[in-house]
Parts: sequence; C-alpha cells; structure tokens
Amino acid sequence: MHRARGIILSFLVAASVCHAADLVRLPYLQNVGPSYATVLWTSKDRGVGIVQYSAEGDLSGSVPAQIREFPRTSSSAGFFQYQAEIRGLIAGREYLYQVVMDGEAAVSGLRFRTTGAGAFTFLALGDSGTGNEAQQAIARRMIDNEDPSFLLHTGDLSQESGTFDQLDAKYFGVYRELMNRTPFFPSPGNHDYYTDGGMPYLSSQALPAGDEPSADQGRYYSFNWGNAHFVSLNSNLLDSAGPAAGRMLAWLEGDLQRQTKFWKVVYFHHAPYATGHHLNDPLCVAARERVVPILEKYNVQLVLSGHEHSYQRTVPLRNGVPAGDDGGTVYVITGGGGGILHHISRTPITAVGESVHHYLRGEVRGATLTLTAIDAKGEIVDKVTLTRPTQVAVESVVNLGSYTPGVAAGSLVSISGRALAAAERSAPGLPSAEPLGGVRVTWNRVPAPLLSVSPYQIKAQLPFGISGKGMLHVVNQSGEDDFDLEVAAAAPAIVTIPVGLRLAPAITESLSGDLVTFGSPALPGSYIAIFAVGLGDVRGNLAGNREVPAGLNFGAGPVTVQIGKTTVAPDFAGLIPGYAGLYQINVRIPEGTRVGPLGLRIRVGDAASEPATLFVGRSPG
Repeated sequence: MHRARGIILSFLVAASVCHAADLVRLPYLQNVGPSYATVLWTSKDRGVGIVQYSAEGDLSGSVPAQIREFPRTSSSAGFFQYQAEIRGLIAGREYLYQVVMDGEAAVSGLRFRTTGAGAFTFLALGDSGTGNEAQQAIARRMIDNEDPSFLLHTGDLSQESGTFDQLDAKYFGVYRELMNRTPFFPSPGNHDYYTDGGMPYLSSQALPAGDEPSADQGRYYSFNWGNAHFVSLNSNLLDSAGPAAGRMLAWLEGDLQRQTKFWKVVYFHHAPYATGHHLNDPLCVAARERVVPILEKYNVQLVLSGHEHSYQRTVPLRNGVPAGDDGGTVYVITGGGGGILHHISRTPITAVGESVHHYLRGEVRGATLTLTAIDAKGEIVDKVTLTRPTQVAVESVVNLGSYTPGVAAGSLVSISGRALAAAERSAPGLPSAEPLGGVRVTWNRVPAPLLSVSPYQIKAQLPFGISGKGMLHVVNQSGEDDFDLEVAAAAPAIVTIPVGLRLAPAITESLSGDLVTFGSPALPGSYIAIFAVGLGDVRGNLAGNREVPAGLNFGAGPVTVQIGKTTVAPDFAGLIPGYAGLYQINVRIPEGTRVGPLGLRIRVGDAASEPATLFVGRSPG
C-alpha cells in the first residue's frame, strides 16, 4: 500500500507540473511550524510568483513570493529564487497548495502539514549527494514508502564541493518528490562548505531563526515538534580559529538549558565517536571534546551524525563509557545516504555497526522514541527503542528570578533534574499547592504551589512562613527524590529578562513603564520600579498575592536600595497583585546622582542581591 501511494503521488506531481519548464528547483518546504510554513523554488527567468493554499481545497489563501537573483558564476548557471512565507496557519492541519508563476499554475496538487501535538515520524540520513544509483535507490525507497512529518539531514548534501549546480542535481533534484510535502531540516557537512564558505548551501535554505547571533543565522538553529526539541549544529565551525565556535557553543548551552521538552535530539555532521575512515579526524575529536559535554550536561538522549559512510550506533554513554542504568546518550552515525561506503571497526561502546546504504525512521510516541535503520531494499538494518530514565532525580534548585543560588520563603524557584514529570503541564491560573500533572512538591512536608512541570524542570513557589534547613521532596507517578534545601529569611534577586541576545535586569521607568537600558536611561530625580523575587515573608505571614505598604513590613528587616554608593529607602516594596512571588520596589533616584552605569543592589536586612547595572542619563537642560 505504501508503494502504491508513493507511485500515485509521484504521478500526480509529474502530471501537475504543467507550466514549469523554466523551473530549476521545483517547490520545496522549509521551516514548517505550528502556524507557518515557507515554500521556495527557483526559475531561470524573473517573474511574479505566488503560493495559493488552504485547508479546505479551495486555495483561497494567497501569499506573494520574494525574489532573490543569483547571477551566473563559475558554479551556477544563474537563476532567480522565490520564497513565500505563509503565516496564520492552524497547528496540526493539512494544507493544499500550488505555485503560480505569472498568473498560471506552475506546480499544483501539493500538500503539507503543520506541527501539532501527539505522535509523529521523522526521517534522517546523511552523506547522500553523489547522484549515483545508491542515492537514487535510498531516495526512491523513502519517496514510495514513507510519509514523515519532516526529514533531518546530517550533512554533505553534495559529496563534491557544494556548488549551486551540484545541489540542484544531487540534492534538490533527487528528493524533489519528497521535498514538496516534507520540510527538510539540514545541517552542513564539510563538502557543503567547500564553495565560498557554504554560501550555496546557506542561501538555498530558509531555516528556523531564533536567538542565534545574527552573524550565524542559518548555520545552526533549533526547532520543536510535538514533545521533542531538535538542534542542528554546524560542526565545521569547530575548526574556526575565530570566535564562531565559541558563539555556537554558548548558544547551544543556553538553548538546551531553556528546553523542557520530553525528548532532546541534536544532529551535526562530524561524528564524535567515529571508528573507521574518520577515526581521529580533528573535527570529530573537537565534537567529542567540546560538544559532547554540553549535550550530556543537559541530558540529550539522541545524537545523530554523518561523515562516516556507514551506520553505527553506540550503547548509551556518559563521559565516553557505558552509562548502564543512568540513562545516558545514544550516538548514531547515519552516513549511508549514497556516498562510497567506509570500513568501520567495532569498539567496546558499539552496539551495532554496518557498512550499508540506509536511512533512519524515527517514531516518537510519548515516552518512547523508536529508531529504525532501513536499507535500499526495505530490509531493517537495526531497530532500537529509547525510553527516558524513570528514576526521579532532583539535581539543583535555584532562584527563578536570576537563576542564582539562595532562596527564601515565598521565592519562585527552578527545580532541575530528570524524570521530574511525565509531560509538560502549566497551572491554569495562579500556582496551586495541589498536584500538577501528577507532580507534588513539598518542603518539610509543607506543600509548595506549582507554576509548571516538565520532565527536566519544575517551576514552583516556596511556601511563605518557612525558614532554615529542610528537605525539598518531589514525587510523581514514577517515583520520588529529596534535595537538601536551606531557606533563608531573605534571598533577594533582581529578575532578569531576555533583551535580544542577552539578559537585562527588570528595571523600568515608573511613569512610562519603559525598560531602563543604555539607550533609554533613567534620570536623576525620577522614579524607577525594580522587579524582584526572594524578599521573604511579609508581616502577617502573607499567603497570597496582595500589596503590602512598605519595606518595613518584611519580616527579615527593612528593604533598602543601594544605587552606586548611596542607600535609598523605597517608597513602596511589596508583592504584585495577581502574580505569584513577584515583588515590586518603587524608588526615587536621588538628585545629583552621577551619570553613567551604576551598580544597584536590593537589601532586605543583612541579605543583599547580586549587583545589577542601572543606566543613569543626564537630565535635559
């Protein structure tokens, strides 16, 4: 049945390319998400390109395409690239679409599906770009027999030098019948970087864009699908003598630190545990020494790579040795997409190794991820089902405002660990001490209100009216774990919020509400509002969210604010109505305060926050 469906789809696509004689690349999908999708194609001539689409079949939606010209060069015959951004879609829906050129349907009868909840299937392969019979056979097997949500490519889209013409012939041309219904999410290989530092590769993609440094957009990225988080890295950058590698690794750590998805999958070209043709390749060693520690720190379960033209899977590893019952990370090399096969060697960490052309099918169903390696004849080379460790483990508890140690009664906290919850859940309103998603947190048996839970993070509010040494207890359907946690009378921390690629203190100008920054400083004599957590109990052992009139009402002592070398008493310090554990401090900057960046601290009695930077500007006139 799968083969019949593939043949019918192939026939429909071929029959629907009525006016596409001048198209160089047929339509291909990129960056599909819950409410958006991107369609690209290329033509020999400039024209007016439009994508028409709908979920009902009437193609009532219409989006014009932006055009980018690529003049003729030694590596390209010259063409025009069209890119249409479709927005406002519904999650988990199938859409029909067609490409219209100069008022006539060029390619019609196409479809795609947006990201949604529930189970999904993805494909993965690498080192494919030869154009040979092996690549064609693997491609035909996928086209005729698979209907994935998306495809991951581990690099070397072209096995030569990654020129425009080579990509046309050995990537876009080979997979065109799959690309028009399945978004491809690639990572660049070494061959993809041989022409102009990867320019043909980079300019052919419309990949997810988040908080990556602007200089690196498209070189690495991440996206979510269902209950999984996927990260594409650029292992070519590990050979950089400049700052590019450092930027990527810093971004990777931040990206993984923020993720709460059940599954974390990272893929890139240079295999950290190569055993054959690329054993001790400098970039493979760099991946093992610089990338692997970050992946294992944040409990990434699956890593996909290429570079070795074979299939290899390790046992679950931690620090390069079998992890046993401690979960660990599985490393898979999927470099059998079409390149000349390489010899491999078995090692103590090898679970399966075959020198065979293949692709991977990944099936994600809740708490299981089944990975199947399939050869060109449809035979199964390997099949393994990964499960997340069910042993509950609490690893750290930090202040949620600034992610620093030190907590107080009423503090918002981030509890990090493993197997903390079966799935992501959020409180529908203010946090409640009732279990959330089957999870319950207590401190010395006193219930803690919960904001959200996920497998790797719980956001909670410590109860008011507690202090001293105690035991934080997390329990769910899978088990329980304890964590020694001392609660101070006060542990003030200024909340930080993301601004561009950095974190900034949450300090606003009181009247306008604008964030105080270098470009928008506060003025001497003006009032500012400082947002904080961890100021501790208020008199009366407040167990709710309502205002308190002054700093002196805090049980740990008066609240003061240090601006530069001057200590100021606030006009107001108290909990913000409608928010859990969030305090606001209103204070006037003294007249005569010097202009420039100044250190700012909050003090509650003897306890002080970490310093933040307050930008003070010059008063007009």
